[in-house]
Amino acid sequence: MSDHLSIQIGERYRYHGKEFQIIDVRGDRIQLRSLESNRVIIYHSFEQLVLAHQRNDFQKLQEAPFSLNATCILAALTPAHKIKLDKRLCYVKAILEKFGGRLPRLGVGELAGTIALELGDEKTPAYSTLYNWTKAYLLSGENSLALAPKTRSADLHRFYRQSAEVQTVIKNDISLLYFTETPCTKTELIDAIDQSLRAHNEGSNAEHQLAIPSTSTLYRIITELDTYETDLHQIGRRDAIKNQRWSRKNPRPSRRFELVEGDTKVLNVQTCDEQGKLIGRPQLTGLIEVRTRMLVGWDISYNPPCAEKTLRALKTSLIRSNPYGGLAAYYRVDNGSEFIASRIKNTLADMGAHITFCGPGEPDKKPFIESFFHTVDTSFFNCLRGATFSKPTHYDSERNAIYTLSEVKDFFSQWLDSTYHRKCHSGLGMSPVEAWALDDKEQQGFALKKYDEAEILRHFLCVAYITPNNGRLRFKGLAWTGPAVSYLAAKKPKKKLRVLYDESELGHAWVCDPEHPSEIYEVMGVAPEYQDGLTMHMHNLVKAALGRKMKEDNYRAALDERVELLRKIALRNNKSVRKGYEISQERGDFKKIPTTALVATTNAPPALPSPVDTGQYHFHRYTPECYETREVNHEPLPATDTAKNVQ
Repeated sequence: MSDHLSIQIGERYRYHGKEFQIIDVRGDRIQLRSLESNRVIIYHSFEQLVLAHQRNDFQKLQEAPFSLNATCILAALTPAHKIKLDKRLCYVKAILEKFGGRLPRLGVGELAGTIALELGDEKTPAYSTLYNWTKAYLLSGENSLALAPKTRSADLHRFYRQSAEVQTVIKNDISLLYFTETPCTKTELIDAIDQSLRAHNEGSNAEHQLAIPSTSTLYRIITELDTYETDLHQIGRRDAIKNQRWSRKNPRPSRRFELVEGDTKVLNVQTCDEQGKLIGRPQLTGLIEVRTRMLVGWDISYNPPCAEKTLRALKTSLIRSNPYGGLAAYYRVDNGSEFIASRIKNTLADMGAHITFCGPGEPDKKPFIESFFHTVDTSFFNCLRGATFSKPTHYDSERNAIYTLSEVKDFFSQWLDSTYHRKCHSGLGMSPVEAWALDDKEQQGFALKKYDEAEILRHFLCVAYITPNNGRLRFKGLAWTGPAVSYLAAKKPKKKLRVLYDESELGHAWVCDPEHPSEIYEVMGVAPEYQDGLTMHMHNLVKAALGRKMKEDNYRAALDERVELLRKIALRNNKSVRKGYEISQERGDFKKIPTTALVATTNAPPALPSPVDTGQYHFHRYTPECYETREVNHEPLPATDTAKNVQ
């Protein structure tokens, strides 16, 4: 294998098993972009690619579209450029045929005028122009390519035409001032580069002076910077990739339910409750069948994106009563938390389907559901009262909100049946209903896989074993009740019952005796206004919010006070402590402080005072805070006083 490697823009290579195209060559820096994904853009030096070529990791797959030879370049010229080239050849060949190597000014001018009349040129070329054409033609060995109009810029970028010292100054200023999240303007950058070069010249002798590029040259250097690299430093990789994205049209699946795409978005409409109180924007989870563009399953609710919300949409697409439902072979979704949950993967695998994921920030991998979301916004939700639109407007959506969640769901269902499913789609050349009917006609032997409601529940139910309490089944802050609970509890007290619940709908559940699993009873939520339509994910979010609220200062102070009170009660309940307290009270060691003299105390136990002398008493560690010590004089009275008292 030859070690010689020549890289040209437009060539295709296999690099470490993947196909890349050479996009740009600037000095020793080469940019390669993947032909498989629009998110893979890499830079390598020429030396690195040579080493990879020697290891057989970098192999050419395809030459550049037009190699640098006269035949290919002439074939690539536009019709206008070909006409110009033919006219120039007429002038040059006629001049060389008549005058040979000599070009007399007068004779060349007269001959050029005659040729211009024959060709119909309004303006005869000047003598200097004819001289330059003839000279270029002869110096190139009479190659007609020398007379082709200049249609492309020089191969070497203006930056690399500067000296190495000037390149270093320009590169440093661009890195410092332009390749940042808060870049300066091009004018300010040009001034900074100019000042840096002038400062260098002021401190150098005449032999080391740098040639300062003109303002226009510096402007062109900045303009010729790679847009991806510039965006990479200024707006981040995600947005830089977004500005460079490209895509190809995906082939249409060969049969129905070969592929279903799913995603979730916030709807562009504000909703309220029955009393007109603003609630917020609901979220739509949709599943679209790619071959017919039919929306086969959807869910609109206030629940945020989660696995349970996806399961609700999936159930609507599988139930037998859905005329356009069925189980797909593959489900394509993004890496959102509502799709990557193991619960969804396990459920689909149990039913015989597969789930595939597209990378983050790659909406082109599921274009049909993205296109549906754009259509539903522009054609439906933007026409409702309370619409938020996709861009900021002066319209007060919150003030104009009048629709409840149930009304939005009804309107959306009507719009699907009457408009979206019946209008012609440019990608199909027909409506989704027509495409569905055509497949029914052509694929009479192909039966779609659907499920009854009981079969659906078998795949989506979870099990918990709960001990009934006062006719209720309590589980993770939820509760279900019904006549069957007390009935089963009375048969075998304090025995756990088998509860089947659906994480995507906690408004009801099913209960049975573990020893008799075939006798199943339905139970209802204790708080239907909260549990109906509730998912386990939303319930966990509510509990977490309440937990954070209880940790706030006001609730924390109440909790600390309760703990301190319980501690005091526990100490009083201790027999030895209570006995010591009673003895101290009988001896009169404590005197109650008046209520007006009470001072606010902290939650911590009071600090024990240090004795001043041996005659001062210590406070007991369990002495109540509302008492103080009192000294009693036990010295005997004088004899005279005693006699008087006796008398």
